Amino acid sequence: MEVPMVWIMGGPGSGKGTQAQKIQEQYGFKHIDPIALVEMEVETKSPAGQKFQKSLSAGTAIPLPQIVPLIEKQLMSHRGVLKGFVIDGYPADLEEAEILEDGFGSPNLIIVLDLDQATGSTRSSSSRAPRPSLSMYIESSKAVLERYPQAVLKIDASQEPDTMFQEIKLNMDNIFKRHHKVEIAR
Repeated sequence: MEVPMVWIMGGPGSGKGTQAQKIQEQYGFKHIDPIALVEMEVETKSPAGQKFQKSLSAGTAIPLPQIVPLIEKQLMSHRGVLKGFVIDGYPADLEEAEILEDGFGSPNLIIVLDLDQATGSTRSSSSRAPRPSLSMYIESSKAVLERYPQAVLKIDASQEPDTMFQEIKLNMDNIFKRHHKVEIAR
């Protein structure tokens, strides 16, 4: 894609959605929440939504390749006015990273929200579709961080959301200045 792409990764309760929303508000990036896209399909009882409902009822996560068409649809609906996009909560592992890269290109920035399990469990919203626990997330995300070290920005997610966003903002400003090449501000 010709526009910047940001991935926000983090365990349950780390503030991924909050920070994605702040990026949308500040920079005009499209906030892509794959789980919300699945939920919308289920609510509207679309053919895909009916298939998703069966998987969710069985306690099975929806594989990312089945969600990619929903992401593409969101991006196409903003064609011509898209300043960039931020994918909230994905990828969870290297396989998902490769799927996203194949479909949309390499990320300009990967925001990793680090949070300890105790804090995360008090913040986490349990109503969402199945996703990895914090320990599973930490293990599965290592390969993603190793694959894209130049794009990774780690943020202490135990901070207040506005404090976290100030760190993110330094790096987002670099995206706009350089568009495709990001240097992580430390």
